[in-house]
Parts: sequence; C-alpha cells; structure tokens
Amino acid sequence: MNRFVCLLWCLASLGASAQAQDALLDYSLVAPPVVEQRKIAQPVVQWLTRPDAPDHCAQIKDHDGFAVWKEGCVYWSLAQSTCTIVTTGNTTHSQVGRLFILCLTSGDPA
Repeated sequence: MNRFVCLLWCLASLGASAQAQDALLDYSLVAPPVVEQRKIAQPVVQWLTRPDAPDHCAQIKDHDGFAVWKEGCVYWSLAQSTCTIVTTGNTTHSQVGRLFILCLTSGDPA
C-alpha cells in the first residue's frame, strides 16, 4: 500500500511541476470587464490556429486593432462586432480567455 501512495504522490508532484513551468498556464484571478467598459459588447468570435500567431495578427490589414498575449493574439472590428482569436497549436483555456477579454475591451487592460 505504501508503494501505491508513493507512486500517486510522485505522479501528482510531476504534474504540478509541469504545470508550473508552462508559460501559457495562468491561474491568476481575472474578471470580465463590466458592460460599460466593453468596446464590443457581444462579438462574433472566430478562432484560428497559426504557428506564428502574433505575426499573423500584425499582418492582417482589415481590423481596428490587435493585441498580443503570450503566444497568441486577437484582432477585432468594432463596426462588424467581430473578434478573431489566433493561437498556436499549444493553447490553454486561460490563454483563450485572456485573448477574449482583450477582444471585449479592444486591447485595453481590464
């Protein structure tokens, strides 16, 4: 029984260590902006994956702005109420969430 407990502890430690080293994981508290702070209240969102996500956003010409966060980016159109989130193949929920909040605020920190 002790070997089983030791094995579980070791596996849990390795998993926690791997998560702590992943630059895309972010467990800090984030709250979506209140409606009054949103530049785009209810955007239509598209999600793309590109190996060079930030460069891809910088090359798009038909947008009102873009923001980069870690390995991803988001660009938006205020008139069309759209946002396009672009990430690499290595993506986390927290990365997509941060990019979505940047979409809602048109790049202003929330």
